[in-house]
Amino acid sequence: MRFTQVAGASFLAAVFLFSSEAGTVGRTAAQTPADAPEVSPEIRAFLKPLVIAEGDSELQKKLKERHNVAVKLLEERVKEYKKGVRDVSPVFEAARLTADAKLDLAENAEARTAVLNQLLDVAKLIESNLEQQLAKGFGSKGDLERAHYARLTLEVELLRTKQKAKPGPD
Repeated sequence: MRFTQVAGASFLAAVFLFSSEAGTVGRTAAQTPADAPEVSPEIRAFLKPLVIAEGDSELQKKLKERHNVAVKLLEERVKEYKKGVRDVSPVFEAARLTADAKLDLAENAEARTAVLNQLLDVAKLIESNLEQQLAKGFGSKGDLERAHYARLTLEVELLRTKQKAKPGPD
């Protein structure tokens, strides 16, 4: 299970990086073209902070607070990476924390399935984006294979989660 979270988180980080600056990864802010595409709606949804409601239990409040801190940390790490202050490793670590926090908030199989579907959507985006970058002469075939492997891992975890949720034979 921990591997699935890491795989999904690496997709999140990569898609966030690549979808906001397709073809410009590793450049500084001063080198980024003004017409760089916006971050996809799927990524925006994944990075949306959660509202802490009055009726939430203490545990739910802390889980949501932790999620929101992980999201903010990921945003900061991405900014540092884009400025050239850090390499990509801290971005992947922050993305892993965000995915962990999201999965910890899933209280049942249905919620876990929803989070895994969200991760899978992100995985498909990164795979597609990496394919486009390779076609333009950017990126690496190894990164694409890593994305492909991680997407397949998420699909396996999603199938396992759905299989566990099905009622067994009587």
